[in-house]
Amino acid sequence: MNLNIKLLIFFCSLFSFLVLYGNRVGAESQSDYILDARFGHGGKGVGEFSVPHSIAFDSLGNMYVTDNSNNRVQKFTSNGTFITKWGSHGKGDGQFLGPEGIDVDSGGNIYVADTGNSRIQKFTSNGTFITKWGSYGKGDGQFSSHAHGVLVDSFDNVYITDRFNNRVQKFTSNGTFITKWGSNGTKDGQFGVLLGIDVDYYGNVYTIDQANSLIQKFANNGTFIIKWTNPEFGNWALEDIELDSSDNVYVTDRVKNEIFKFVQSIYPNPSN
Repeated sequence: MNLNIKLLIFFCSLFSFLVLYGNRVGAESQSDYILDARFGHGGKGVGEFSVPHSIAFDSLGNMYVTDNSNNRVQKFTSNGTFITKWGSHGKGDGQFLGPEGIDVDSGGNIYVADTGNSRIQKFTSNGTFITKWGSYGKGDGQFSSHAHGVLVDSFDNVYITDRFNNRVQKFTSNGTFITKWGSNGTKDGQFGVLLGIDVDYYGNVYTIDQANSLIQKFANNGTFIIKWTNPEFGNWALEDIELDSSDNVYVTDRVKNEIFKFVQSIYPNPSN
């Protein structure tokens, strides 16, 4: 067999392999994530929702959902089996006016941003009321009419995005005020419309400023570290922020219906 024929056979075999492999990879990539469970529909009954707003998971994999317009929290297993619910419309302990942000501490306690009541409420994992803090205003421990995001760090400190006061407030797990940072504006550490919040491995805090299309990063005492934007962001579009186990940053853009992922070009130094 001469060289030309050998080369022809080789390239034909290589082409066939690439086509078959490409098809296999394409099929795998399309099936990496398939719909595993779907639950809930509009209504007021058990397992039904009216504007489900935020989701948090405990260490056992149970899911907690703030059911905003039904003024309650619902708890499910990770596959959607209903466990319990609590809350009703009102201003009393365990009642809500449009609950939004939610998170879980290391002991399984639940923290809910009771947005319309300008306060945070804390519950056991079965919905038993523990404590509350906050009122309407601009002072330490007070909130605007839109306490939005809730974040609990690895030390069970609680961070709240106080949207219309343009600041982050930090508390102990029982609601004792620790510190705050932020004001209205476009400078470092200032905010326009403060929404999403998350924390990295080192305890640094990341925030979403929707009005200024900015991601800002702070030390856990509020010291400004860095900020960035991207020309591809939609106008008034950024909504939420999450970090993965490698501290890559994911941002939701509700106008372009996209997720933006950012990786660090230089490995960060731990902050104090």
